[in-house]
Amino acid sequence: MPADENTARVLARLADWEDPCITLARYDQPDHRTGRSDHFYLAHDEQMAQQHKPSYLGVHLELDQNAGLVRATVRDAAMPVLAEAWLLTRGANPDRLRERVRSSELEPADTETEAAEAMLRHSGTRFDVHDSASTAGPLYTTWVIAIDAEAPDPARPVAVFVGQREKDSDTFTLRHGHFASVESAYDWTRHPDAPLPQPGPTGATRADAARLDRRTRTQSEAAAGTADQPAPKPDAKPRRPRER
Repeated sequence: MPADENTARVLARLADWEDPCITLARYDQPDHRTGRSDHFYLAHDEQMAQQHKPSYLGVHLELDQNAGLVRATVRDAAMPVLAEAWLLTRGANPDRLRERVRSSELEPADTETEAAEAMLRHSGTRFDVHDSASTAGPLYTTWVIAIDAEAPDPARPVAVFVGQREKDSDTFTLRHGHFASVESAYDWTRHPDAPLPQPGPTGATRADAARLDRRTRTQSEAAAGTADQPAPKPDAKPRRPRER
């Protein structure tokens, strides 16, 4: 029987799974305590995909045969690797989980995609997903906006991940970049073919570089006897995202 109300809701949802919901990977893991076991599932819900909603599910079932109880937890994700990452935080073994991924699933198109997937898969709770969306082909695109607790540049704490696949292709690409704000990240998603900004030096390093640059320009202008130059125009402020 369900261990709590949340488990009852999750089990009711899982009971409604129909043919469009496909299990991509699953494995069972006995607990060191007799009569207990963990069961991990990675699934894809085609109906959710058709609605452009997060369509990958990570499911964790904890069985206690001695007490006759089951505890169920589920996490929706826009990308399968994010569902995998959540399962790993729940105690899933990454090697055993990957061994059981369906061979028919898409393959990374290049080493950059492989590296991005590996980083996400083992990111734990580093990324707090803020929003995601998917668009239909011919170039199928999924983007995810997340707050990065370990951003390489503290001035750019918002990460964007974008996965793309050509129609009828059996491979996909995954890229990521960092932004200063959620608003600027949303701004980029309106033009997902634009380059993704990569992490730069830290704020302190950039400030030092700016001071050095100003000092060098001042010395050069004084030596050449030039007049003061007009200050550069400030960057335009990012547009506010549309109400969603």
